[in-house]
Amino acid sequence: MRKFGCLLIGLICFVSIVGVYAFNIIEKDDVHTPDYYESNVRSMFGREQWEAGKQLLDEGLSIYPDVNGLNELCGRYHYRKKDYDTARYFLVRAVRDNPENVEAKQLLIKVEDETRNYSSAICYVNELLEINPYWQGLWRKKIELYRKQGNVEEADRLLRRLRQIYPNDSTVQRDYVYRLEESYQERRKSGDKEKAVALLRDLVEVSPQNEGYYLDLVNLLLQQGNTEEAIQTAGVGVSRIPRSSALIIKKASILAEEARYQEAMAFVKSRMRTNRDGHLVRFYNLLLAEAANAARMNDPYVLYGKVYETSKSDEALDYMLNTAVTRGYNDDALYYLAEAKRRRGEQTSLLYKEYLVYKRMGNTAKAYTLLSNLVKMNPEDADLADEFARNQLQQASELVSDGFYAEALPYLKGAVRGGYDDETKLAALDKTYACYYELRRYDDALAVLDSIHEEYPDYGGYFVKKADVFSRRGQTSEALDVLNLAMSDTVQTELYPMYAAAYEEIAIPYIKELIERGASGRAFGESVHLLEVNPSSYEGLQYAIGMSDRLDRHEDYDAYVSQARSIYPEDIDFIVKQAASYSRTEDYRRAVDLLRPQLDDYPDNDGLVGAFAENSELMALQLIKEHEPDSAIAVADTALLFDENNESLLLAKGTAYEAMHRYDSAYFYQRKYKPGIEEAESFKRHIDGLLSRSYRNEISLEYLQGRYGEEDVITSVASASYIRKNAYNLFTGRINYAGRDGSTSGGDPEDQVSGGVGLQLQGGWEHRFSRKWAGTLTAAWANKYFPKITVGLQAAYEADNGLSLDIHAMYRRISTYSKTFRWDDSYGEGGWVFNGWDRSNHNLFSAGLGLSKVWNQILVGGKADAYLLSSRFYVNASAQLKYYPLEDGRTNITVTGAVGTAPEADMIDYAMPSSFDRLNTMVGLGGTYMFNSHLSGGVMGTWHTFYTQLNNRTGTRTKYVENIDTRYKNLYNVYLQLFIHF
Repeated sequence: MRKFGCLLIGLICFVSIVGVYAFNIIEKDDVHTPDYYESNVRSMFGREQWEAGKQLLDEGLSIYPDVNGLNELCGRYHYRKKDYDTARYFLVRAVRDNPENVEAKQLLIKVEDETRNYSSAICYVNELLEINPYWQGLWRKKIELYRKQGNVEEADRLLRRLRQIYPNDSTVQRDYVYRLEESYQERRKSGDKEKAVALLRDLVEVSPQNEGYYLDLVNLLLQQGNTEEAIQTAGVGVSRIPRSSALIIKKASILAEEARYQEAMAFVKSRMRTNRDGHLVRFYNLLLAEAANAARMNDPYVLYGKVYETSKSDEALDYMLNTAVTRGYNDDALYYLAEAKRRRGEQTSLLYKEYLVYKRMGNTAKAYTLLSNLVKMNPEDADLADEFARNQLQQASELVSDGFYAEALPYLKGAVRGGYDDETKLAALDKTYACYYELRRYDDALAVLDSIHEEYPDYGGYFVKKADVFSRRGQTSEALDVLNLAMSDTVQTELYPMYAAAYEEIAIPYIKELIERGASGRAFGESVHLLEVNPSSYEGLQYAIGMSDRLDRHEDYDAYVSQARSIYPEDIDFIVKQAASYSRTEDYRRAVDLLRPQLDDYPDNDGLVGAFAENSELMALQLIKEHEPDSAIAVADTALLFDENNESLLLAKGTAYEAMHRYDSAYFYQRKYKPGIEEAESFKRHIDGLLSRSYRNEISLEYLQGRYGEEDVITSVASASYIRKNAYNLFTGRINYAGRDGSTSGGDPEDQVSGGVGLQLQGGWEHRFSRKWAGTLTAAWANKYFPKITVGLQAAYEADNGLSLDIHAMYRRISTYSKTFRWDDSYGEGGWVFNGWDRSNHNLFSAGLGLSKVWNQILVGGKADAYLLSSRFYVNASAQLKYYPLEDGRTNITVTGAVGTAPEADMIDYAMPSSFDRLNTMVGLGGTYMFNSHLSGGVMGTWHTFYTQLNNRTGTRTKYVENIDTRYKNLYNVYLQLFIHF
């Protein structure tokens, strides 16, 4: 046992030295996945750490020279250094391996542009446009390249095409206008007036607010003699730019030159109502003077005025009076009215004309007094009564517009009582209702409405205004009932839209109030009724969908979303809700396909981006469950283009890498997730587990001790191993040590082997051919106890459904021991005594099939092996169940068992007592616990029951018998394990 202790101490020292050495060289000898290099280099380049990134990039390219992402980054580095030939070389390699590498092609466009290889650059642009035909920046770049190439005609054609694709884009519009103006100036300088006119016609259409284009076009048309078209063009310009004094003056000037003064003055005067420009006023005065001067000598009003001055005739007076009133010469009209009243007295007709003049002059008080007197003088005159009623209505309207509702009521009542005209009377009643409404005299308002309805049953506003009064009083249900009654009883179908609009206007705030009060059921019912009234109500659809969701009325939700999408197919909110409907039924792919095209137009819409990210995350997790992690990563990457810092998406991407056993990449992405308080502890353990499994080096120390149930005999094995992992390979080196107590001669040994020390040196290589296929080669040599030679092969396949299958075969050169005897006559009559061991070697062949399946946190596996030893077949079957209670991927509880005519394989490989031919059984329980990312430990206990046999010799020296003692034994083993990861 002293030898065992010394050897074990020396073995631990050797493994520790190997571990320290491996830890020191890990930084320069470590091999990571392509994604590790690409992610970190891209991050370094983003932080302007170009040289440090280049060193890591060179390391990655030396291992993965054909990975397109690394080639693209190398091309990016050399492009920044303006080493265009080298950049082109690496970028071409990148797009050769991945024709859809957009970033590489964009860099190639820049390289070819900088080196003036415009045709090549255009080819790369065309390839990118095949991937994304609506990429505006690429179209603009293509136009720029054609201009640099000198192909101006093609560039202009593409610019027109780009404007057709993006008719509402201000940048494209500006470029197109600039190019048209540039072409116009070129044509104008060259004297090509017809082409210049054509270009100006395009310019005024694409830039309708540019005053200069209209003026230039009008001038060119006048030079060509197209006067009418010039007038029409100036008029179009004024209609589009109403405050353009220059265009107004231009059109009027052309009309004046054509002696069309009345048309010119009418046009200018109409524009002066909205345009108070002083230049326009001065121009109008000049135009008026010019027109007056032209018409002065032919105006009968001037001639009759001279006649009246000389003759004072009644004919001249009547003409001058009527003409002055008609033409609005107010001062002249008042003068001639005074002349007429002086001669004829205050006749009704003269007073009425005087009323009209004062009314036109805006002297409301004077006009009102005159009209009042006229009504008193002619109480039976219906026309005067109606005019007076209209005047009172006008007075009331002015007071109402100033907010004097109470002051307006007497005028309105007078208009209602004194007028004969139904239109005036109805208008006065309508205004009376409005005054009562504003004064909050709701009962009076309702009374006025009832009187209107009684006298004018076809009055369409009755139900709307009555509902409005009820709504104002807080009686929303009664208001909606009024409108429902109106819509159900009306025979005037043209009034239905008005009732529906009024219903919507009242219902929407009411529904909102119900939602705020928490009355979700009532809010849903009112939303449904609103949609029955107006199926296209935008807010009604939103409320119905929202309340359906809150009340878990999924069928209603889907129905209203479908209705909303049919009416508003381009509305983003309803598209997002449609995606939510798909998501609820776990049809995430359909949701993602619906949302993705919208992001091209609305990449900054938070709701759209959030919905796309959420459904992409769920789709990625679904794909992981379906064992399609590659597709899950592609889905997550697409969503990260629009929401690059979305922690849930990064977690989903990391989970996909975890499913692919690429733990370094899984750790890189999953650690960016910020868990909530409740899951923080378990998530940290999970991250530590990923980090632990991502380490490339592992040292394991194991100690196995066995004890027989009925004998105090200890059998032990100590092991130390070193494992080195990279992307596709796993290399293992192991030393096994066994020390055995045993007799050499004399005595009567009960054990099955001779005493001594055994060492085994073992090496293994596992190579992963793909994500599903892997192979393992194992070889070992030993001097004693362990199989002298061991060679093993294994092929493993991992299916998409979590099922793993392996086929393995192994050759072992094993040794067996039998006792030899000698005659000892040194005591009594003598007898046979133990004289040592006879060792014999045998070839042991085995082959088997292994199968395992993972369900969430449980792994169930088993294997069956067949053995061939000395031309005889033996079998062994074992099963194992592992439960992973924590999130680290290492901590587990293990239950195992085996049965067969051959011992369990570990008993052979660890040189533990065992036998063939008879039934062997084993049961075991144990587990592993991860202390931190660098250290794990395990313990396992097993109980073996197997058949043993010992030979002995009895009898005389010449007559003796060879006996075989057989019996079953129980062996209890305890495994202790320590794993160091770095």
